[in-house]
Amino acid sequence: MNMKSIACAVAACLGTCLAAHGAAEVGDDATIRVVQWNIGHFAMGRSSRTAIAPEESAAKSAEYRAEIARLKPDFLGVSEFDPVFDQVGRLSTNEVFASFPVRILGPKNNYQCNALFTRFPVLGHEVVDYKSRSQKTYFLDCVFMLGTNEVHFVQSHLDWKDLPDRPRHYAQQQVRQLIEHFKDKPRVIISADYNIRDFAMFAPFAAAGYDVANKGRYAVLDNIVVKGFEVKSLFDGDGESPRRLSDHRIVGCDLKLSQTAP
Repeated sequence: MNMKSIACAVAACLGTCLAAHGAAEVGDDATIRVVQWNIGHFAMGRSSRTAIAPEESAAKSAEYRAEIARLKPDFLGVSEFDPVFDQVGRLSTNEVFASFPVRILGPKNNYQCNALFTRFPVLGHEVVDYKSRSQKTYFLDCVFMLGTNEVHFVQSHLDWKDLPDRPRHYAQQQVRQLIEHFKDKPRVIISADYNIRDFAMFAPFAAAGYDVANKGRYAVLDNIVVKGFEVKSLFDGDGESPRRLSDHRIVGCDLKLSQTAP
């Protein structure tokens, strides 16, 4: 496949990819599993493009699929996604994520690319740019129904650049924008690489009625922040094993609707 064909295939795939079968519908009392994974462009984070050679493609795609099957996510939020899986242009949605009937891909802006994979029907989605940023950072806002409840699932990757006199300035501004954007939404899940190393920087979320799933138990760069849900469990997707598929830790949690939304 030449580069022009690859570009056309990627362009056709960007947006919402809906399979005709397999989407799930559940009641208000369901527990859902959410996983956040910065997948590092299938390049262990060393490049903004995939680094998988053609002869390694089949084995690597099997490894990624096995990891996802082990995690059993209802919602898999991916940061540093790459629509192209290997160096000959095979698409990630086909090679790794074909088991998900709903696949929503945001634009790829160098290191920035967010995606959501789920078995729940998504009613709509939009890409929202951050107002304060040094990179082309954005968040993907996806709306779905959990029983009779409208839920916003947000997938993002916050800015990692600093100002000389204000460390994590852009990330802090982007946290504030997320809070403001969803202030009138009672049920929100924000899965992201927050580029936050100090857990205290999650305080604005807590003040706005959110629960931070990973309260510092694991590295807090990647985290899941929720409003209108109870965090029933938290797990480290990597366990004690070395990270073979990404340079980031996989973080997941099981969520249940809270009895009363904020």
